[in-house]
Amino acid sequence: MKHALFLLLAVLLFGAAPAAAEQVLSKIAAVVNDDIITTYQLEKELTARLATEARGRNLPTEEVRRLRNEVLDVLIDEALVMQRVRHLGMSVSDEEVEEAITDVLRQNQITREQLSQALSAQGLSMEDYRERLRRQILRFQLIGHEVQSRVEVTTQDIRDYFRANIDNYRGNPTLTISYIAFTIPTDAQVSNVEVESIRTRAREAMRLLRQGEDMDSTLFIFADDPGVQGGELGTFTEAELSDAFARAVAGLESGAITELIESPEGFYILKVEERNPGPIRQFDAVKEEIRQHLLEENREERFREWSAGLKKDAFIDIRI
Repeated sequence: MKHALFLLLAVLLFGAAPAAAEQVLSKIAAVVNDDIITTYQLEKELTARLATEARGRNLPTEEVRRLRNEVLDVLIDEALVMQRVRHLGMSVSDEEVEEAITDVLRQNQITREQLSQALSAQGLSMEDYRERLRRQILRFQLIGHEVQSRVEVTTQDIRDYFRANIDNYRGNPTLTISYIAFTIPTDAQVSNVEVESIRTRAREAMRLLRQGEDMDSTLFIFADDPGVQGGELGTFTEAELSDAFARAVAGLESGAITELIESPEGFYILKVEERNPGPIRQFDAVKEEIRQHLLEENREERFREWSAGLKKDAFIDIRI
């Protein structure tokens, strides 16, 4: 199912309260038409929200109050949605729920047992999770029924989005690098004094490069030093470089010289000859991806408008 991954993340990150959540005396937090939202429901969902947002910190009272109001708004919206679902007689079969769970397992590459353990850690049973999945699926079905006909994305919309977000549709950025290496002899008898002498020569080369000497001239100056080599290293993505080289060039612009890179084999200096932000992908190759993104955005916007209409026409009595 298309939204299965979202369902798993939404439930685990927001919809679940820790098993040790404090049991509170249940009162009426809000009346939504013929349904009620209890303070127990509200505090349970708030506990989960705080676990996600606070991450062990003690939030200010005002921030907790804001989150409580947001959670209550979510619960009111959900109550209105489920009321509309019941009015339309919509339902989800056990087979559809099971298909959604199977899709969650496949997309997250986890077993049913691992899912069960993750749910348990959040204070949810598998039956709780099934019910939450069922409600999520019903919500998607309702979106399709109520707002799909008002969702439209034109080719011009897609082209405009592509132009406005062109950097999001580039291939991997690359950089072209040249280098000079001062290698340490592999002879086991090489002394610390000799290593320090090689390091000093490498630092001198780095100084010349930073003063504007080009790589070829610098190589010529040190041509008589044993073990000196260099030239163009090639064009790479940063992911293709060794960890040491990637760290050294990170954030450097074209023409910049790295710090001295030291290794057991020797001393290296890199020059970023050119940075390329990456080739732009062809419009035809990404237009369907953009269309789906815009459809989802449009669908959610229309749904929010529709949901606001439901709320406007509903009887809502907030009692906290």
